[in-house]
Amino acid sequence: MHRLHPQVLHYAWGSHDVIAKLTGRPGPTTEPEAELWMGAHEKAPSGIDVDGQRTTLDELVESDPAAMLGDSCSAAFERRLPFLLKVLAPSRPLSIQCHPDAEQALNAPEGTYTDGWPKPEALIAVTEFEIFAGTRPFDEVRTMAERLNIADLTRRVESAATAGCPTRGLLSELLLLADEERIALVRKVVEGCRNLSDEECDGPAGVVARVSHLFPDDIGLVVLLLMRHRVLEPGSYVFVPAGVLHAYSGGTAVEILANSDNIVRAGLTPKKINISELLRIVDVDKTMGPAQPSVTGRARTYPTDAPHFQLHTISPGTEPQNVPGDGIPRIMLALHDSVTLETAVETLKLAGGESCFVPASEGPVTASGRGELFIATTGPRSHLDPAPTRRSSTHPR
Repeated sequence: MHRLHPQVLHYAWGSHDVIAKLTGRPGPTTEPEAELWMGAHEKAPSGIDVDGQRTTLDELVESDPAAMLGDSCSAAFERRLPFLLKVLAPSRPLSIQCHPDAEQALNAPEGTYTDGWPKPEALIAVTEFEIFAGTRPFDEVRTMAERLNIADLTRRVESAATAGCPTRGLLSELLLLADEERIALVRKVVEGCRNLSDEECDGPAGVVARVSHLFPDDIGLVVLLLMRHRVLEPGSYVFVPAGVLHAYSGGTAVEILANSDNIVRAGLTPKKINISELLRIVDVDKTMGPAQPSVTGRARTYPTDAPHFQLHTISPGTEPQNVPGDGIPRIMLALHDSVTLETAVETLKLAGGESCFVPASEGPVTASGRGELFIATTGPRSHLDPAPTRRSSTHPR
């Protein structure tokens, strides 16, 4: 077992205290801290100590992929750890974004993506966590437009209603508006959302009113009204497939995803947006929904459609509990309090906020302690899926 030294990523939407508190550092921090990465992605690989020398997890995996990943995982994923574990700490909305599947990533124009991998995601809320994911039924969008009583918006909604796929038609029209039309519509929608009564102001409209000062004249404020909105309770789990339009608004969550940084943005961001590519890859028919774990003793295993990853949690208590994932690579994160891990030859205590990598060759692991342990592993179908062909990694963030 190898204790990890994760990397903190600084984005404008991050918190100044959540990740610092989690990792035992004083806060508030000078820079916003948005994500804590635990994994072997080349952009921000976790540090790791081996025989008294500091290296990185991607270098460790590359040095002995059979031992680190196991033969099946190594063959399926080009000798690369296929998942990445994160803590997300947004204090304001992330960009409205979408991720490609493998075929889309490989067939995109050169420079669009960093690699040829898909990027499905899943997360468990640690605190209340506000999300937009997927598109609303078109009748709900129509009702919202009627409630706002904005002639320009209503006209566009009714025009889209005659299309073969009304939601896609409306989304395309909004994202492709000329600047003058866009600015006028956004300002009217923001004013309309602010003028709604408390009873009329549902989740999406309330968020638009709340965050509009952060993103003046951004068409993403209108696009939010097309999206499904939820506030996840702590412990709730969602799986977000590639192709699903989504944005996260606030809270703290543990996220697992395929080991890729492929992303396309549509709004609510100062970063580069790529409307044509987003419209190529977005799937307005895919939905994101809550899912319940299977439970074995004190361990919970969450469903996944991705061969790259699966997420498990365990609240062990004083009696040692078997940790899921024997024979495959694992990253483990302790939260809330400490967890002690034991193998046949080794003991490792993780304080709350600490993490470790357990190679496939390590064998069975037990856990005990008052904390909650999050375990990232490969998915149950990982041995059946061929490896993608990777592009060169340029990480245009």
